[in-house]
Amino acid sequence: MIQAIDFKLVSCRFPVLVLLDFSMNPFLKVPIRYWFISCMGALWFAMGALDYVMISYKIPAYMETMPEDLRYWFDRRPVWFTGIWAISVWSALLGSFLLLLRRRQALRLFVLALVGFIIAALWAYLSEAANMAHMQSTITHIFNGLILFSLVYFIFFCRRYIQTGVLR
Repeated sequence: MIQAIDFKLVSCRFPVLVLLDFSMNPFLKVPIRYWFISCMGALWFAMGALDYVMISYKIPAYMETMPEDLRYWFDRRPVWFTGIWAISVWSALLGSFLLLLRRRQALRLFVLALVGFIIAALWAYLSEAANMAHMQSTITHIFNGLILFSLVYFIFFCRRYIQTGVLR
């Protein structure tokens, strides 16, 4: 007969074991689609983090691919916008990593990322950047729609798997 081992009794000399929390129900079968969607989410949000890093550090090869007016706008964006954008990007990436660890705190991070995205997108569309040709392009609207959809999707994804007990 197989018995679950409770590693919560392990002393603090093994922080990795305590962090992983092996006291969950080991017989709970996690669907393959959960792992697939979580991995795809981690890759999607990692691309957003890469975009943030490339723009924030002004990597020349990356910045040269952008239209001149967009580079001008990125050079003159307010600091608070960069902060909101950073919170949104990094909380979404951390949330996707927490999904891979099956932690329910991922839900809060995705909500934080959604709020940050909405604030940043509204300011970008209502500021002087809204008059730029790049902000009016179809590809910008498609990407913003995809980002919005993915954040909302992962919020509902987290809620569903919290209810089924996969996220603990």
